[in-house]
Amino acid sequence: MTLDPNPNSPALGALTYLAPPACIGVLGGGQLARMLVQAAQSMGYNTAVLDPDPSCPASGVAEHFLCCDYTQEDGLKALSLLATRVTTEFENVPAQTLERLAHGLGVSPSGASVRVAQDRVLEKTSIQRSGLPVAPFCVIETQDDLALAPQELFPGILKTARLGYDGKGQVVVNTAQDLPAAYAQLQASQRTPALTCVLEKKLPLWAECSVILARTPTGHCVHLPIQINQHHHGILFSSTVFPGWVEPSLEEELQHAAQTLAQSIDYVGVLCVEFFVLEGTKTSATSGHQDSPFHWVVNEMAPRPHNSGHHSLNSCSTSQFELQLRVLVGLPLTPVIQHSHCVSLNLLGDLWLDPSPIRGQESPEPIEPDWSRVLALPGTHLHLYGKHEARRARKMGHLNITGHTPQDVQSTVTLCLALLGLDGLGLGVSGPLLKAGKPLLDNALSPT
Repeated sequence: MTLDPNPNSPALGALTYLAPPACIGVLGGGQLARMLVQAAQSMGYNTAVLDPDPSCPASGVAEHFLCCDYTQEDGLKALSLLATRVTTEFENVPAQTLERLAHGLGVSPSGASVRVAQDRVLEKTSIQRSGLPVAPFCVIETQDDLALAPQELFPGILKTARLGYDGKGQVVVNTAQDLPAAYAQLQASQRTPALTCVLEKKLPLWAECSVILARTPTGHCVHLPIQINQHHHGILFSSTVFPGWVEPSLEEELQHAAQTLAQSIDYVGVLCVEFFVLEGTKTSATSGHQDSPFHWVVNEMAPRPHNSGHHSLNSCSTSQFELQLRVLVGLPLTPVIQHSHCVSLNLLGDLWLDPSPIRGQESPEPIEPDWSRVLALPGTHLHLYGKHEARRARKMGHLNITGHTPQDVQSTVTLCLALLGLDGLGLGVSGPLLKAGKPLLDNALSPT
């Protein structure tokens, strides 16, 4: 496919300064695209979103919406005529599409970077090549590989190499005898006998942290404050961002590691790097910095804004979506200043289905919760994604809770969890800070 260059492009394929009201193209129309579109519009840019789902969250907010597949030639041609710069809102957009668009438009992140994040095998080997540790693993591609899996990887987690997210595409495997059944389960779920998986050793997790950075074509980086993340059933539940709650030396290590990875793959755009901070004694596979009291591994990366960075919409001088836009249109990246302590809570479709103080009695049909009771609490900021159907485990929005001190935020989080009917989960911020030799959170579920 040959795409005609946009005649309005000041520098073909480059990310030099692009003035509003130029049009920004987004591949994918989910909630990340919706929030990016809103950030772009606030700075005077027009937007064009391409997505095969006519009811996707960004379809109702973008100036232009193209409903078609990511490989459809007519749709990509139309996008190339509308937009001068193009980005993606999730990593499963075909990397080849980004590479084709880059022949005529400025594109960030590159197709090559996205291709790395699309495949766990390529992702892990790329992380290792950058000199950073990952969990011990092996690749499973055929039935014969099942018997060759090293015993030291058990208990482990079998993960599909592609298309896994929010706990999907993975199965806990306690023993080698359980591996064939787990592989067959993933084959059935993916509806293919030809399935590449990664068997990853299950590690003793102390905490999960993420670093979100933005990097320009010249290599200049800025980053959000570090996030401490908690999961429930494999889905991110909360992100805590309290200045000083992470040991400064560990925060510096992880930020440096994220920048090292971005530099290694020549990444341009917003990148999230997820880390597992581990309990126990260091090994060669989890060394981190040799003189550090902490040991950690890189879990995975996401070539886009990330769920754990949604707090930045209300806690920071610059949100992760503005950072994405700044890189894309060639604006300077200035240091991100956190002005408020914050906890971000994911709002899943279960809240529309289960009884709670803000929803009333149980009903088989989804009912919109009474958000007025939540928003009556100090420092609460509601972000709903405009999804038309609430389903269990579906991300419908998030709630950012800000305050002047950790204690202010913790107090409001406790009240919010009670109103949401989630106080029995033992989630939220309930314990001491992440310091060397101290536990992270009381009653927190293990990250996955």
